[in-house]
Amino acid sequence: MLYKKKLGFGFIGILGFVILFFAVSCSKKNNENEGSTAVNQINLKGTNFENLELPETYNIRQYEGLTLNFIVENNLYANILTHESEEFSEVTGININIRAVDFDTLIQKINLDFIAQAGKYQLVYVDPYQTLNRFYNYLEVLNPYNLSPDEPYIKGFMEDFIDFQTEVCSYFLNKDQVYTIPFDSTTMILFYRKDILEGYKLEFEKEMGYEPIPGSIDFTWERYYEVAKWINENVPDEEVKYGSGMMAQEHNSIFCEFSNVLAAYGGDYFLDVNINTLGTARYKQTDTLNPNFIRALDMYKKLADVSAPESVNWNWSDSANAFRNGEIAMMANWDENFTYVEDSQLSKVAGKVGYSILPYGDEKSSNIYGGSGIGINKYATDAEKKAAWLYIVWATSKDMQLKVLLHPEGGSLPTRKAAYEDLEDNLQERGLFTNPDTDNILNYMDAVQSAWKPENLYLRPKTSDFYDAEKILIRNLHEMIVDNLDSHEVSLNIYTDLKP
Repeated sequence: MLYKKKLGFGFIGILGFVILFFAVSCSKKNNENEGSTAVNQINLKGTNFENLELPETYNIRQYEGLTLNFIVENNLYANILTHESEEFSEVTGININIRAVDFDTLIQKINLDFIAQAGKYQLVYVDPYQTLNRFYNYLEVLNPYNLSPDEPYIKGFMEDFIDFQTEVCSYFLNKDQVYTIPFDSTTMILFYRKDILEGYKLEFEKEMGYEPIPGSIDFTWERYYEVAKWINENVPDEEVKYGSGMMAQEHNSIFCEFSNVLAAYGGDYFLDVNINTLGTARYKQTDTLNPNFIRALDMYKKLADVSAPESVNWNWSDSANAFRNGEIAMMANWDENFTYVEDSQLSKVAGKVGYSILPYGDEKSSNIYGGSGIGINKYATDAEKKAAWLYIVWATSKDMQLKVLLHPEGGSLPTRKAAYEDLEDNLQERGLFTNPDTDNILNYMDAVQSAWKPENLYLRPKTSDFYDAEKILIRNLHEMIVDNLDSHEVSLNIYTDLKP
């Protein structure tokens, strides 16, 4: 584990924790006339800049008055940065305009901006499978910025970032050029109603012969199906309406959800070398006629039979909302929903949730990684690029990643190894070890980090021509669920549609 098991901080402790920072008072002087705002003349102590690696003579306000537009998916990391960027602007004089949008809008706007070479969004949230794979040549190469003696630099570039995340988020085709810095670490895990599964454990075990508690190698997708079916038939609707909920909308969500089941049964979409890590220019070898692929399709159809009927049109947000409202007992979803379901003011299930890796198939437990990087638009001006690099160094720093983890609305696990090394001391200083309510966040962190183990991790295909391929997969998977199509027919349709 990247964190130490003796950590004793809980969700309530985090919610009650108020992070203090000191405003930096800097006079606004013309950079062309005098350099009185060099780092060695500014007191950065107590700010999120305190531990940044900055050249001694670096003029931290040299881009004062500049505005940077940052387009990003609407997730918890972006939400926290919206508030924390006020301090960045206060220190640097750079205005940060964060445009947090839904996933589909994000991809559309980035595509249009890159194709037009407009440079409207200087800072870009780079999805590895929608943007990096297609527009890597439209992104600024970051290696020279970190090597320049005149620019801020990331200590441990890129070794301080979790290895599999850099392969997915930072590189394409090879490791010669860094296009993005790993930004968030979203991963799918299993959310389940601990009060329901444990409350009915003895009754369930008496009838079914095993405990209905997720997390062990014995908790398979077949058992997930049986537990959900049993809940539907035995637990009153006033406690929970359905045993499970899906995200089977004709949307990226169904592809992500099915991928967990597919890889658990030993299947995948393609067989090309490096397609799931550094990526490929084009895929050449499809694998959708494999019996493992068909077995996964059959299991996914079975899961639909015991899930909320309306979830055929849910995406990940709809599923998380239903879970938070107490309508479903289990769901596979992105780990960042931790604070959403544990919100003591708005969630009906706060304090009642358990977390684990996803169920096992014939081969493994498979948990899809969904993290993205932050990059610089190649068509921004030189000044905008350098200002954007300063922002990236700040936003992905160890201190900022710890702040996001500990924020009342946070919980996103860091992408930097150094953040885990300092986590215990960071919490000790804030007195968070003394809070007795520790189980939820420890179980959440344990589930995510277990999902990151090589034997449990799934990395989806990263190839330049995947945009159209994903549309094919999404359409066929959704039609299978809606129309109850035969898995062999669906497998053949996908193979035919994907054929290079």
